[in-house]
Amino acid sequence: MRFLRKSVALVAIGALLGGGVAQADSGWFEVQSLDGRGNNHAHPEWGIVGEAYSRIAPTRYADGAGQPAAGPNARYISNRIFADGRQNFLSDRHVSQWAQVWAQFVDHTFGLREDTTVDSSIPWDNAAPMETVRNDLGSIPMRRSGVVDGVTPREQKNIVSSYLDGWAVYGGTPERLAWLRDGAKLLLPNNLLPRRDARGNGEAAPPMTGPFGPITTGNGVVAGDMRANENGTITAVQTLFAREHNRIVDRLPAHLSDEEKFQIARKVVIAEQQWITYNEFLPAMGVKLAPYRGYRPDVRTSLANEFATVGYRSHSMVRGDLKVVTEASRYTPAQLETLRTRGMTVTVTGTQAEILVPPRLLPFNPDLVDEVQIGPLLQSFGLQDENRNDELIDEDTLRSIIFLIPGCQPRCLTAVIDVSALDVERGRDHGIAAYNDLRRAYGLAPKTSFRAISGEATESFPADPELTPGDEINDPDSLDFVQPGVRRTTTAARLKAIYGDVAGLDAIVGMMAEPRLPGSEFGELQHAIWKRQFEALRDGDRFFHGNDPALRIIKARYGIDHRRTLGDVIAANTDISRGDLAYNVFRTHPSVG
Repeated sequence: MRFLRKSVALVAIGALLGGGVAQADSGWFEVQSLDGRGNNHAHPEWGIVGEAYSRIAPTRYADGAGQPAAGPNARYISNRIFADGRQNFLSDRHVSQWAQVWAQFVDHTFGLREDTTVDSSIPWDNAAPMETVRNDLGSIPMRRSGVVDGVTPREQKNIVSSYLDGWAVYGGTPERLAWLRDGAKLLLPNNLLPRRDARGNGEAAPPMTGPFGPITTGNGVVAGDMRANENGTITAVQTLFAREHNRIVDRLPAHLSDEEKFQIARKVVIAEQQWITYNEFLPAMGVKLAPYRGYRPDVRTSLANEFATVGYRSHSMVRGDLKVVTEASRYTPAQLETLRTRGMTVTVTGTQAEILVPPRLLPFNPDLVDEVQIGPLLQSFGLQDENRNDELIDEDTLRSIIFLIPGCQPRCLTAVIDVSALDVERGRDHGIAAYNDLRRAYGLAPKTSFRAISGEATESFPADPELTPGDEINDPDSLDFVQPGVRRTTTAARLKAIYGDVAGLDAIVGMMAEPRLPGSEFGELQHAIWKRQFEALRDGDRFFHGNDPALRIIKARYGIDHRRTLGDVIAANTDISRGDLAYNVFRTHPSVG
């Protein structure tokens, strides 16, 4: 752990960020390590990069050691439970798309499993009943997660720090941060994230991930977290907080050294992200935490495997389409035509432009931030409700993502990614306890039937002339919506036909089938998982904003307050005025409970 010093004799950047203590006179605040080390004095290894995910429930492996538990084919489950029939049911609490965007940004701050080369692909049968998408690979590609060496049963590791510590902006190593820095500021050519060739040699840039592994060609953006190119929305948020860092630096007095300015700005940015998460994001999601009573050194922040692998995989709330509404004068006719050429629908009515961005243009498309412009893009996340958090997964955005396999000879071959199927299989890979065992671990009573899980009246198939008697589970008509939000068959009936008995139910499938709690986006189990983890991330963080006296000093000396809403941060760093944003951008109708 290191301490920032007011004197001119600041230590070299490598020593400052490497986990040692900077020795100089008149120090006034401690600088948080990049990798989480030393946050807890008694247990300096808690929450560090490479630590095993913690466990709330006992592991569930077929052999007790590491072999994934058997279960129904994950795509088979997906086609019968998660398929949304391209029907969008939106958050009835009017939670905006900012929730899904912020959830991903926070995820890129405190959680990342390690990949391996061990194949664990999910078999795919193009001729199977209920299958509507062709996959020429014959499987959904998947590899097992990396584990901590020498540990049995198998325990996966988190390769980022388990703290809300600005990792997505600053990264976790001195080398990455040195590449990102430009004196006291972060490198932002034209006020946008730097590209891989920003310092000349793109091959020497810090590693970033692409759709099929590390980015080795092209010119993606570089940020603290290697996943910044994953989605145009996450690229926009990464850009926003890099700008916020630089804005804070500009507000600091000139007599401070670059190192002092940098570390003050970093501390404030971390605190802002914590403030937004606990005061806007979690309340918008309806997550009710116990009151904060101050730092607790006996609380371990380490991400629970059950949180990372089950509870935080809220993919059903992801709504793929974006609608940007802004002044047409922002764009030249040529720029609007470029957006149309890219595949966006552009409508100009009087002085207003409406730009519809389809789901297929979001993944690995950092150019979106510049072409659509960051202000209108960030504003758009607060204009539409996100999808309702239930068992349904957006078909085109997540459940049947189609990729063309390179080399279209003699015809183009397709590969398909199903995120919901991967979520099921990842739970088995990580040895996650069965649904009822997980409920018990979180202090909840087990459910004795499938209809008790879903809250529906029956778990039997109806006598319906549209269904095939005795084979209803393989009949596409079983998924018909007979009225808005109501299918011909209950989720409970389909779960019973798939699993037979509640005892073997995959935890994530049961969790997603639960009805939402009043005033929350989550069912009982998912709420319990979020509550426990976010309380730990708060209570066990010595640098949490509510426990860090340096933030009060920064406010008193420099007039910089970390207690800012996300809308405040957007308005301060774009050309969108504060009055054109909701007070709470996480809600499209704030009066709804």
